[in-house]
Amino acid sequence: MRRKMNSKAVSLVLATATSLTMLAGCGGAATPSQTTTDTTATAETQTTEATTETTTDIASSMEEVKVEGFSEAPMLADQVSTGKLPAIEERIPNADNVFVETVDATGGALEIGTYGGVINLTQAGGGWGLSRPTLESIIRYNTDGSYYPNVIKSYEHNDDYTVWTFHLREGMKWSDGEVFNADDITFWYYMCHLTNYDSKKSWVALKEDVNGEDAWATLKKVDDYTVTWTFVNPKYPADFIENGDFKWCWAPAHYLADLIPDSEDYPYYENEYWPSTGLSEEDVLANAQKKNIDAATVKDLGKAVSYNFWNTSGLPTLNSFVLSTVPGNSSKDDTLCVMDRNPYFWKVDAAGNQLPYVDALHFNATSEDGQDLLMFRSGEIDVITIAMQDISATLADLGDAATLREWGTTNWGAYQITFNYTNTDENYATLFANPDFREAMSICVDRSQVSQLLTDGFLEPGQCAPAEGNVGYDAEWTSKWTEYDVDKAKSLLDGCGLVMGSDGFYKFADGSDLMITFLAYDGGADDSYPVFEQYYKAVGINCALKNLEVAAFDETIDNNDWVAVMGPHTSIGGASLKDRAAPFVPIAQSAEWYGEYGTYYVTKGAQGVEPTGDMAKLVELYDKWRLTSDETERESYQDQIYQIHKENLWSLAYLKAENSYELISSKIKNYADNLVWADCYQYANMTHYEVLFKAE
Repeated sequence: MRRKMNSKAVSLVLATATSLTMLAGCGGAATPSQTTTDTTATAETQTTEATTETTTDIASSMEEVKVEGFSEAPMLADQVSTGKLPAIEERIPNADNVFVETVDATGGALEIGTYGGVINLTQAGGGWGLSRPTLESIIRYNTDGSYYPNVIKSYEHNDDYTVWTFHLREGMKWSDGEVFNADDITFWYYMCHLTNYDSKKSWVALKEDVNGEDAWATLKKVDDYTVTWTFVNPKYPADFIENGDFKWCWAPAHYLADLIPDSEDYPYYENEYWPSTGLSEEDVLANAQKKNIDAATVKDLGKAVSYNFWNTSGLPTLNSFVLSTVPGNSSKDDTLCVMDRNPYFWKVDAAGNQLPYVDALHFNATSEDGQDLLMFRSGEIDVITIAMQDISATLADLGDAATLREWGTTNWGAYQITFNYTNTDENYATLFANPDFREAMSICVDRSQVSQLLTDGFLEPGQCAPAEGNVGYDAEWTSKWTEYDVDKAKSLLDGCGLVMGSDGFYKFADGSDLMITFLAYDGGADDSYPVFEQYYKAVGINCALKNLEVAAFDETIDNNDWVAVMGPHTSIGGASLKDRAAPFVPIAQSAEWYGEYGTYYVTKGAQGVEPTGDMAKLVELYDKWRLTSDETERESYQDQIYQIHKENLWSLAYLKAENSYELISSKIKNYADNLVWADCYQYANMTHYEVLFKAE
């Protein structure tokens, strides 16, 4: 049994991601060689078909594996024998195109599994919950940051990065057995994406600036299994293949053709591949009802079938598991939500066994705190998240029935606060811009006592900085402004021009009250705020907590009607800029710490507040970072961005970030340890649920 309570072996997240001129389909989960025979699939070391820089990573450490012939799960073999399914050779790509999965995301060799059984999970939360264990995307990451083609077989770009080519896997099929090819990509792009039917036309991976105006890539179908994306300006990897939003570029044209309107709100986008459907919004909503898709508006429908499509029962996908069509099990909100194995899934193991191994994933709703642990103890749930402080006692009690898995964090500290630097009240904006104020708000808190009160001493004092083992880790940064010093805090506040009032609280120099009202959402600060309140008030900072539902919280932030936040919805930082740039630099209507500075960037100055000083420097460096293909230059720009964050500390944290932990049933095999919880890794997707199996 593993009990790695203090692992510091979190990977250097995204530090070594390659930028290869031509990537054949291979990597942490290897795809076949381009030179196999009709009956042999090969997983081999990462190769290129042009002169490229050689990088040692998980992808390039693969050993060649040959697969001869395919096998399938008994439940699928039964359906073949009764004529309900075609033979496996007709359901998956041939030996030259099938994806051979040989190692996990850490580079560890996979055990050849056995078929059958169910993996029981807790309820999938939010719109993305069901996608985390099942979504198959354009590329897939390993824990060292290297990545490889996944759904696509390979990709390449021309010398100036203005044309990217995707090669598809011939023989791939949708989960209903229909052929997947280039038509499904042109359909998604011209009928779903550029019409904003999917609500995501803003994706920067396919967007560029041409003469000061927004422009979008030109997509061309070269043949049934090749497409090109062409841009006016160079489109470097950071802005395209590595972009965190660009997870897929396909939709099932055969299924969605009668669900696309040509209306005032969703006008037809002229293209050479697909004519206008000529359907009104009323038409498509009626057609959706016939497919048992309940949508009140076309906006809801478009998002349901071309964005959060994994939540829509009956919709064909390329994913490893598909949502059940059985009433009572076909919604993420059901007490028992079921996702069944995809009989047309296009991956096999090193022995040629079609994946996934298990028959289904079951998502179980729990009604009260602690019920998930009780269900885990009884064997009704196979994987649960567990708090760090509960690990030792729980493992001691469960014995060999459970094993521990640790997920490395990319968060920049726990118990974060930030301020509205674009506040419309000049008093607040000026105060927050003064680093002495932020230092005072940091050192006025006794972090050691906070650790005891909020985490029973499990989390160490720290600052809003990259965790050890992550890109940008800096021990000096982690300890900056962390020494508890009430007298110095008061001196700093005095130096900010604040005046102590007769009530014991500071006021602005003009006599107006200073009140720091912290916004929080969904009760996230209910336990922590009373602890911090006593410290703030002890140095003369009057404060209050205002809790909102998350939708109201986001609206308040977007309206710039706030002073401070405790527990930001979009925290500063992360794994690296390759994970998602918006938490690092003010380039979107996203993170609270930069507020309306981000609005200014995304609207090209039409709205928001123009950044100055170091905020403006972040934007300048980001634009340089995304507009170069030179990896050394990109690392230099990123290092400079990190240094600016270290100097300014626009967000504060009071304790070091906590890794997350899961208990898994000892029956579950191929579940890797020391994975990394990050957005571009798609969180739990890094587990590769298709290769998990149960050894009874």
